[in-house]
Amino acid sequence: MSSVLKFTKGIALFALSAAILSACGSNNNKDASPSASVAPSSTEKADVPASPSASPSASASASDEPQVTVEFWHAYGEGEEKVLLEQVIPKFEAVYPSVKIHATRMPTENLDQQVLTAVAGGTPPDIMRMDNTWVSNMAKQGALQEISGFPDAQAILDNSFKGTVDTNLYKGKYYGIPLDTNTRVAIYNKELLALAGASEPPKTIDELVTLARNIKKQGKFSGITIGGTNVWDFSAWFWTLGGQYTDPEYTKATGFLNSDASLKALDTIYGWYKEGLLAPPILGGQPGTWEGLRGDKGKAASYMMITDGPWFYSLIGDADTKDKMLPALIPSGPDGQSHSVIGGEDLVIFNGAKQPDAAWKFAQFMTSTEIQILMVKQTGQIPTNKEAAQSPDLKDIWYLQSYVDQLGTAYTRTPSPNANKINDAIGAAFESVFRGKAKPKDALDKAASQIDGFLSE
Repeated sequence: MSSVLKFTKGIALFALSAAILSACGSNNNKDASPSASVAPSSTEKADVPASPSASPSASASASDEPQVTVEFWHAYGEGEEKVLLEQVIPKFEAVYPSVKIHATRMPTENLDQQVLTAVAGGTPPDIMRMDNTWVSNMAKQGALQEISGFPDAQAILDNSFKGTVDTNLYKGKYYGIPLDTNTRVAIYNKELLALAGASEPPKTIDELVTLARNIKKQGKFSGITIGGTNVWDFSAWFWTLGGQYTDPEYTKATGFLNSDASLKALDTIYGWYKEGLLAPPILGGQPGTWEGLRGDKGKAASYMMITDGPWFYSLIGDADTKDKMLPALIPSGPDGQSHSVIGGEDLVIFNGAKQPDAAWKFAQFMTSTEIQILMVKQTGQIPTNKEAAQSPDLKDIWYLQSYVDQLGTAYTRTPSPNANKINDAIGAAFESVFRGKAKPKDALDKAASQIDGFLSE
C-alpha cells in the first residue's frame, strides 16, 4: 500500500479502498489486513547511519569481487518505492559496491500466481518482499529456500517480534524473515470514553465491559466494536479471552479451537452481543467502524471504541485526530495479557535464485536497525526489528508506541498453505453462532474437524 500523507476525506476513502483490495491476509476482503505502510508523522528525511558493516575495509574488499545483480521484486507503493530507490538501495550499494539491486515494482493483482508462474518457468527473482500469509504456501510449492543455512539468520529471527517470525513457518522450518508488520489496537473516542465514566482506557476486559454498560445507558451508544466475525477482526478478542485456533506448532485444531477455554471465550463475546454491548458492524451493520467512532455526515459519534491498524490516523484525514482519539492496548484478559493479530510482509529467497548469497546480504541490510528506522520515519512502516521499534528516534510518532507494545503479544494467523480455508472455516463458525444458526460448541467442533484436515494436507 502506498504511504499516505494527510489526505482530504475523499482521497482518504479512495486510498482505503485500494488498501483493502491489496490487503495482506486473504483472497477475500472480509479477512484482510492492510499493508504495514502508514503515513509518517513527519516528512523530514531521516538521518540514518550506514549499516554497521559499512566500513572502508568492507567496501574495499567488496570492490575486488565480481559484479553481480540481485533481482528484487516488491509491491511497495509509489512513496515507498521512492525511498527504496533513492535512499535504501544507494546505501546498500555503497556498502557492497560489487552488488547491484535491480528492484521491480510488481502489480498486486494475482501477484501470488505470477510468482508461482515465474518459479515454474525457472525465472524467479532472487529475493522478494512477500505478503506474510503467502510464505507457507510458497514453501509447500517448493518455491522458497529454507533460511537456516544463511549467516546470522537466527539472530534476525531472535531480534524480531515472535508473531512476525511465525508467519515464515512451514513444517517447523523458516522460509523467510520478517520485514515490516502491523497489528490492531483499541482506539477510543475520548469524548465517549468520558461519557462512559473514564478518563483513560480500560486496562482489563472486565473494566471495558463495565464502561460499555455505562455508555449503553446514555442512549444509542456502543461501547465495544468488533468489525466482523472474520479472523482479522475477531481474533484479538477471542485470543485475549483465552481462545486458541490450534496447538502452538500449528498442527492440530481439535482440542484447541473447541477446547473449554475457546468455548468460554466465544460464549463471552456472544454474551456481549446478546446484551447489546457490541456495535452493529459485528454482523455487517451500519455505521461502519470509522464512521461510528468519529461521526459522519453531520452525525455524532456513536462508538466508544474500535480496533484498527496504524493506517487509521492518516487515512481519516482529521488534523485533530490526536485530540479526539486515544490508542491503547487491547484490554487484558484472564491471563493478564492482551493479544492481537499480525499483518505485514516478509523477505524470501527463491529456489532457483541466481544470486542467493548477495540477496541474503540485502535481506540482512533491509532488516538492520538503521534501515528499519529509516523506513518507519519515511514511510510509516512498523519495524519487525525489536531494537528499531523501541528507538528513541521514533518517539515523535505519537500513536506508534501502542502498536509496538501490542506486537509483543500479538499472534500470527495460522501459517499454513491452506490459511485461507482455515480462516474461512473459523470465521464461518463464529458467524453461524452470532446469526443463531449453530450452538457455540457445535460450531467449534465442526470447524476444528475441518481445520485438522486442512493442516494435514
